[in-house]
Amino acid sequence: MSGEIFAIGDVHGSAKELGRLLSQLPLQRDSTIVFLGDYVDRGPDSRAVIDTILELRERYDVVTLLGNHEQMLLDFLDAPQSSGAGTFIYNGGSSTLAAYSSDRGDYSIPPNHMDFLRELDLYYQTDENFFVHAGVPDTPLHELDPVDDRRTMLWIRDRFLKSTYSWSKTIVHGHSWIHDVEIKSNRINLDTGCAYGGRLTAMQMSNRRMFSVPHDAQSKRIYLQDRSSQRAAVRFDGAIPVVVERGTEKMEFETVNYSEIGMLIRDTSRLDYLALDKGEVIAIKVGAGGPSEVEIVGRVLRRKLNDDGGYYALQVISDGRPQVSG
Repeated sequence: MSGEIFAIGDVHGSAKELGRLLSQLPLQRDSTIVFLGDYVDRGPDSRAVIDTILELRERYDVVTLLGNHEQMLLDFLDAPQSSGAGTFIYNGGSSTLAAYSSDRGDYSIPPNHMDFLRELDLYYQTDENFFVHAGVPDTPLHELDPVDDRRTMLWIRDRFLKSTYSWSKTIVHGHSWIHDVEIKSNRINLDTGCAYGGRLTAMQMSNRRMFSVPHDAQSKRIYLQDRSSQRAAVRFDGAIPVVVERGTEKMEFETVNYSEIGMLIRDTSRLDYLALDKGEVIAIKVGAGGPSEVEIVGRVLRRKLNDDGGYYALQVISDGRPQVSG
């Protein structure tokens, strides 16, 4: 391989920004473009992002790595009523489904996009660099196991980010957004938070030259709309663990159905009284304890005590996603 390598951070459905970024890169026929994963979710057009990458493959050597958001999407498609499916929705997955939706509100992912998702690589390496979505454990790279270490390479954060371990190659990753590209002695982080109002960034690896475009301020958050009822968003069925925090008190619930803007939850401890008050604003952890846990704020709209416990209709008023500037 003699051409230049360009690595691109987390895109997250930001198709317009990706187009602008690619137009800046000094690409040649022998160039290699390495995408670090997370093509889908949160942004307005995940479908167009994948279409763009498929078109790039016709002109350049394109390496596409698996991100945790692609893994969550695959989990959702394989088991749409599972707990993992629910955390996909609350991690911005409904915007991905909306990008594949019809006027009727249903969604369908075309076969070539499914092939793209299922054929993503876990990592890619050259003589100098090791490219991966989230990071790696403090282990020699030649000892990494694609099965045992898969979860780590898709999800790891603090332990990897704080590590002073000296790998044999520089780890190039995304996953953990930052304001500006982070270059350490042992790793480079290229996720500059485009999905949170930041920038989409690429690096030319031979000279570490950076290219960056700002988030499109006109982009609006979208979700899969329900065309068959009065609800603004499609409700999915499934039991996702939910923890409600009130001061130092923690109460356990599970969803009956849910969307990005509301949910119906059931008290799993089967209390003989209603623990939450109508109108109360509460802090919620969805998928509590797992790597895809999401912290949101909700308001109790309705409540009812049944024989099998208390039921509460909640409005999601904030999903806790941070915003970055610059």
